[in-house]
Amino acid sequence: MEKVQVFIDKLDSRSFRSSDIELLIKQLFQDAKLGKAKVEKEAIQWLHTYQFALQQLELHLRQAPSTVHQGDWREVAEDVSKVKLMIDEMDQKNIISNVAWNAGGLAIFSIPDPACYKEHVYCAITNHIKKLYV
Repeated sequence: MEKVQVFIDKLDSRSFRSSDIELLIKQLFQDAKLGKAKVEKEAIQWLHTYQFALQQLELHLRQAPSTVHQGDWREVAEDVSKVKLMIDEMDQKNIISNVAWNAGGLAIFSIPDPACYKEHVYCAITNHIKKLYV
């Protein structure tokens, strides 16, 4: 878990970005080959779901690349059910508001408190990483 510690440190210092997810996934696969981590398709799907969540925060803060569009999870996440679970949970906890799903598959929502949103997503990612290591 030594090399993945870099990502955990970035999460702890609140400097982790959506672009770090792909690097984290590469590290997880390397650690899985060494028998240090247990990585399955569902684990990667969750990380991509969290990547979507971070992209939406970056978009809200005007820090996202031009390729990121509001509510468009389809370029990042593979499983709409995971996106829906995450959004429903955040909506129930009042972390997001004004949730709307449109016919094109977009998940639109407002982020009333970016710091609270960021904290929630970072904690979810950290907990997810810790579960993957044996």
